[in-house]
Amino acid sequence: MGTITGMRVVRTSLDTAARLFLDWSHDPLWRAQVRRMDVEPPGRAVTGQRIVEELRFAGLTFVTPTRVERAGPTFAQYRGGGATVTVSGSRRLEARPDGVVALVATLDVRLRGPLRPLTGLLIPSYRRLQEDDLDRLAAILGDGVPDDDLTSSRSRPASGDHR
Repeated sequence: MGTITGMRVVRTSLDTAARLFLDWSHDPLWRAQVRRMDVEPPGRAVTGQRIVEELRFAGLTFVTPTRVERAGPTFAQYRGGGATVTVSGSRRLEARPDGVVALVATLDVRLRGPLRPLTGLLIPSYRRLQEDDLDRLAAILGDGVPDDDLTSSRSRPASGDHR
């Protein structure tokens, strides 16, 4: 589909933002289409971490095995895919003055096989989806995220639209 980059600036600590944004097991809290997210080993992104994401988009279910290729305290780069889609991208945090943090998500999505001709039609929808997801993430971080909410999200399945 192409590369999509989104950014939100939130008044929060770098550590709080990293606990949510760099730990894929929390994605069901803020990514509306995510149905399941398996992360091994659990926790924040580390080089070599395996992620299996199941999401529903455009009436289709996509299961995407992914691996974190590089990670540090404020970033993660990943790559993965399957028979119908390949993905790569990064999540990055930037500490800014006055206690704000920029959350930057870059995603490159490529449809494969029989879905490939739909690529051009679906990118505007996926871009809006990522923007909505980042809005939800910014709202959650702006409201503050209690530690017990993050701990319990690891064991709770996604429940559909989180708006």
